[in-house]
Amino acid sequence: MEQGTEGQRGVILDGEAVAPKASILQGLPGKSGLPDVNAAGRAPGAPRALRGTVAIILRYFDCQGRAQALRHALADAGAPFEDVRVPLATWPGHKNDPDFAGWFGGLPTLTWDNDTIAETLPIASYVARRLGDYDGLDAGAIARLEAVTSACYVDVVTRLADLLWADVLYPGVSFAAAVPRPLARAIDKVARVGALLSADGWIGGARPKVADFFLAESVELLCYFVGPEREGALRGRLPGALEHAERVRARPALALAWTARPKTFTASPDEVAAVARVHALDLSAIGLP
Repeated sequence: MEQGTEGQRGVILDGEAVAPKASILQGLPGKSGLPDVNAAGRAPGAPRALRGTVAIILRYFDCQGRAQALRHALADAGAPFEDVRVPLATWPGHKNDPDFAGWFGGLPTLTWDNDTIAETLPIASYVARRLGDYDGLDAGAIARLEAVTSACYVDVVTRLADLLWADVLYPGVSFAAAVPRPLARAIDKVARVGALLSADGWIGGARPKVADFFLAESVELLCYFVGPEREGALRGRLPGALEHAERVRARPALALAWTARPKTFTASPDEVAAVARVHALDLSAIGLP
């Protein structure tokens, strides 16, 4: 299935006996062997322009999860990439292929020309560098951007994802006992990240960078997790972060990417039921009546 923006081609792998690399790369331009970027002549603060033919493949499951911020960062930059979404049923056939599942047998992985990168945070850093997010920045400024990405990913995305998988990971767990503390921590982290927004409305300056998309996805996840009836209370706690997420959502380059956005955050078959249980909880103790 192909879908997405002009720069984003979605592929959902099925269970057919085809070589994964051939099925993914079919129709992509060949690798040029040239550097992928050309900073000359671009406007200050603009993403680097991709030079020649660049093969970019992002592999993840058919859900938002660890990869949605990466999908949006690439789409917003106009980077042509193959958005490979793997059904859980066919994942075991790819797990031990290092060209597909990386060094550690997990997703997401990113292939950009001759480089294949594993694990979300290294991929985020790699994409930021290839798109020019760190151009002209000193080590401290780069660390600040990467700290934003890390805080959003580690303390929001992975923590709340674990709760949505709780019935599988921790059978018999009490949602009433398990949810409030990590949820409160996630809200606090997003509030602290939101305080770093610049006068331009972005984390890194005049345009959104990879870190901005991780912040935006953290907000989208929090709104989904707590439910629409609590969004007003959440906005009261995170006004800047919610406004930032709305600006990201309104980006013209992401208009079609939003139509191709997976419907669920995780690949868990029990996610809908887990979210309903969270929505039914009394969370007034953490400021969410």
